[in-house]
Parts: sequence; structure tokens; C-alpha cells
Amino acid sequence: MSLGFIPPNSGYKKLKSYQKSVIIYDGTIYFCNRFYWNNRRQTDQMEQAARSGKQNNAEGSMASATSKQTEIHLTNVARASLGELMEDYEDFLRINKLPIWDKNHPTAIQITELSRHSEEIYETYRSYIENESPEVSANTIRHLILQAMLMLNKQIQRLEQDFLKEGGIRERMTNARLEYRNNPSSQSSLSSMSSSPTSPLCPLCNSPMKCRTARVGANAGKSFWGCSKYPDCRGTISMEAKG
Repeated sequence: MSLGFIPPNSGYKKLKSYQKSVIIYDGTIYFCNRFYWNNRRQTDQMEQAARSGKQNNAEGSMASATSKQTEIHLTNVARASLGELMEDYEDFLRINKLPIWDKNHPTAIQITELSRHSEEIYETYRSYIENESPEVSANTIRHLILQAMLMLNKQIQRLEQDFLKEGGIRERMTNARLEYRNNPSSQSSLSSMSSSPTSPLCPLCNSPMKCRTARVGANAGKSFWGCSKYPDCRGTISMEAKG
């Protein structure tokens, strides 16, 4: 078994929920500049909510290696921020006496199909978001928010299940420590790793150096560091200097 207790992170940019939140953020910037251009306070609130939905999802994913609690918390903040943003779009539609589409609206169905079969980038939805009709633009972004929130709901449920099965960083640290204490081979392996010499870099070409032994001259029989690119590079470092 591995002694490591910090799990790898595949990267937040691969999350479909994050990709969707980027589209929502960019779409909200466009929508506010076009339909709320004279209301800076409303624009600020909506843009901040859209940014929070994107940034907290990313930050939560980056924190996953060392704090499952932080990851769950920030993912939930991202979901709440998008919920707040959806309220803003619904307010806009209601105040302007425009219909709020349900999932069975023909255009909503088209957007759902795009989400299933197309790449999650802004260009996929540009013609809907930047539509001349405020009804189409607002409802499109609202529908994308609903999709992102559904993804975040599933993401949080998965994180909860992972925590129940695997625990958090404390449990992994404890298990790794117990493994080290109860497995002599692990101890000797780790000790070997920590005590093995690390070769320096060549002062001339910055390539890794190799331990060599002088064959002639006043230093015959003594070890030194020689460039791995010898004879093309003749950089050397004495063992005493490396120490």
C-alpha cells in the first residue's frame, strides 16, 4: 500500500458544473450590460452571484485534497449563489411580464439537448443568450442555472458518500501512520528514500549530474559530480562543495 494520504485532484476545469458556471458568468455579464445597463447596483449583485457560483466551485475542488469539509461547504456556497442568481432572472421576467419557461418549453428542450450532446462552451449557447428577445436571453441563462444547480446537487451527494466511505484527511493521515508503524518494509523504503543522495544540477548547462570517480591526477580515486552530458559538457562539482 502507498504511504501517501493526500489524494490526487483531477482538476476543477473538468467538472461539468464548473464549465456550465463559466457560461452562466459570461452570459450574465452580457445580459447585465444589455438589459441592466442603467442599474449598476443590480448589475453588481448579479455579476457577483454569478462569479461566486463559479469561483466557489473551483476553490472547493482545489481544497478537496486536504479538507473534504471545506470542499462540501464551498460547493454548497456555489449552489446557493446560483440559486440567488436564478431569483434575479425570475424577477426580471416577472417584472417585465415575460413568461418563465418550464422544462417542457420547446426552446428549453433544445437547450437541454445541447447540454447532452455538445461541448460545454459559451459558443454552444451564444445564439440563445445573445438573442434580441429578453425573454429568450433571460430564460436561457435561467435554464442553464437550473442545470448547473442539479449538477451541484449530485456533486454534493457524491462528496457526502465519499466522506462516509473514505473519511477525511485526518482519517487518511491516521491510516497512513498506522501502516508505516506496522509495516517494516514501508519504514525501510521510506528511510531509503530520505537518505538517498540527490544529484545537483550542472553549473554550466543545468543538466542533472552523475557521481563519478577520478581516475588520474591528484584526485584519483576520489568521487565528484560530473555532468551527465559529458563529454559535450565538462561541468563538475566536488563532493565537498555539494555537501
